[in-house]
Amino acid sequence: MVKFADEARDFVDRSSQREARATVDDFRATIKRLGFAGSACGAWAGIGRQRKVRFFFLDWPQEWIDIYNSHGFVEHDFMPMEARRRISGFWWSEVVPQLKLTEVQKRLYQAGIEFGWRDVFAVPVHGPGSVQGLVTLGMRVSRAFSAGDAALVEMMARTVWECCRASEDFGTFAPDRVQLSPRERECLQWAAAGKSDTDIAALVGIKVSTAHFHIEQAKKRLGVTTRVEAVAVGVLNGVI
Repeated sequence: MVKFADEARDFVDRSSQREARATVDDFRATIKRLGFAGSACGAWAGIGRQRKVRFFFLDWPQEWIDIYNSHGFVEHDFMPMEARRRISGFWWSEVVPQLKLTEVQKRLYQAGIEFGWRDVFAVPVHGPGSVQGLVTLGMRVSRAFSAGDAALVEMMARTVWECCRASEDFGTFAPDRVQLSPRERECLQWAAAGKSDTDIAALVGIKVSTAHFHIEQAKKRLGVTTRVEAVAVGVLNGVI
């Protein structure tokens, strides 16, 4: 029988040699062998109406998706909320007793139990600026995971998330993804490294005013007003 650690290590090794779609298919097959019945993966940058979302994949059972959407649970799901204040992976069963749930959140939890979810594992991802990511994996069978097993699942989740994020053309963008010129991308990449316009000009071999112009154009194309926001959305879209 293949050991848990072997499954996780082999998945990560394969992912370094594959494109996003193949890695996602491999991830789904691997976590199914480990006892998970569904998964979802995505990222976002910004808050409120300025939030830009990128969905990588959604592999929950359609029956559960219908229940989730018909009751409007998306705005009340405590797992993404909890992910914002955590660094490492966590279990549904771990956080529910610690939270003071609203009435809608209680209905969400009860609906999940009635549907047959035994537990949900969430892996938060925090990027530069306002970039946030989340991978969730649901179980419909009871299985005990050691702390080491959970860490291996988290490693796999972060691997598939980054593979998807780094692939510019993978996933669904809302709103549509914006294309940057090669020079805009290059300057924004240096901005992400904390370089000033003067630094960027020297590194790229252009005038300071030109470096500033390219950063401003990137901000305009991305629909943001600050350099930090531009970096965040650039990371979200996989351009840096």
